[in-house]
Amino acid sequence: MNKRWITSRFTQVPALIAVHFLVGFIFWYGVEKLFLSNILHIGPTGVAAIVILYMVMTLVLDVPASVLADRWGRKRMLLLAVLLFIASNVVLGSSPNFAVYLVGTALWALFTVSFYGTFEAILFDSLKAQKREAAFQKVDALSRFFFMIGIGIASIASGYLVDHFGFRGVYFLTIIPLLGALIALSFVKEPDVHSDGEAEDVQKRGYVAHLLHAFKLVWREPKLRLVMFGVIILFFIQTPLYEFSQYIYIALFKSPVLVGLFGGLIGGFVLAGGFLLALKIRVNPTILLFVAGLSIFILAILSSNFSLIFLSAALAGGAMLENALQTELQHATTSRTRAAVTSASYFPGNVLIVPFVYIFGAVAQGHSIWLAYSIDGVVILVLTIGYVIISKEKSKLT
Repeated sequence: MNKRWITSRFTQVPALIAVHFLVGFIFWYGVEKLFLSNILHIGPTGVAAIVILYMVMTLVLDVPASVLADRWGRKRMLLLAVLLFIASNVVLGSSPNFAVYLVGTALWALFTVSFYGTFEAILFDSLKAQKREAAFQKVDALSRFFFMIGIGIASIASGYLVDHFGFRGVYFLTIIPLLGALIALSFVKEPDVHSDGEAEDVQKRGYVAHLLHAFKLVWREPKLRLVMFGVIILFFIQTPLYEFSQYIYIALFKSPVLVGLFGGLIGGFVLAGGFLLALKIRVNPTILLFVAGLSIFILAILSSNFSLIFLSAALAGGAMLENALQTELQHATTSRTRAAVTSASYFPGNVLIVPFVYIFGAVAQGHSIWLAYSIDGVVILVLTIGYVIISKEKSKLT
């Protein structure tokens, strides 16, 4: 097969989208909380501990891993990430107790820090190498759309797969699409977009200096600071929805099949719909923040099947917001620090969400999942008001 064809513009970006699509087939995601409660006997506070471990690891390792990707190569980092995810599924699926499940979660966190910032960087630079960086917002939305389609299909199938293969079986089935992701990665090459001397400059700067430089860029650039604040609020929108929304389905429905079905329909396809909307229209991030905050608050107040309508609105709004912020972020930095700056922008959100997740889990277990979400909605709305104030101050300076 012609190697130049394999690495052409008609293969590079579609191959990356295929990788993103395949890593979304997490067959256990839709029934994880049922596995934890029914097999390992872990409640909301235990889930909060799992999420906190995950968040602490991403907090500590996200930026260093992205610096490594900038220096070592984004494709190599993605290969490592997928291998880590395969290992994570093996450990999670075979875990006999809470402690071993935490080890699997740690491997999943390593996958996350190795994959996401690196993926956004290589996707943007692949488009830049083709002189198509202006299309990033649409391509990124399309990539995330297919990722969520994978999540949705896997979540809907999860309940049925549990009936046939058991809770542990769905973890091992997740390895199959990950092998496909490794094959798709073989069609990807490292994009060459450095200007003269830029690659040498990256290598001359030490690892620690590279890391500190990324944080300085985020703090010094007004646009990056605003994106960073938006990402903080995004964490408060997405983390409770992604990690605890199954408790809403469990409160409303009793069957594993229904929990997986609604997890796929809402947690997968609604999110995919949000990214599809981002392909078609651009909405002011401030509007999206208010939509998500109000929706989370209202779903908590309703505490009924009608909550699913507002849960959908919060998820779709968060998806559109994520696409908008990621687009601003990628356009505001350069190739040599792209992965590191992406992760540095997410660092404060990681810091703040860790204690909040613990509070959220404690409230959910000690009182109700609805009270926990009502607190989350109020926090988002308060932070959004701060975002509006900062946005206006920034507009006065420009």
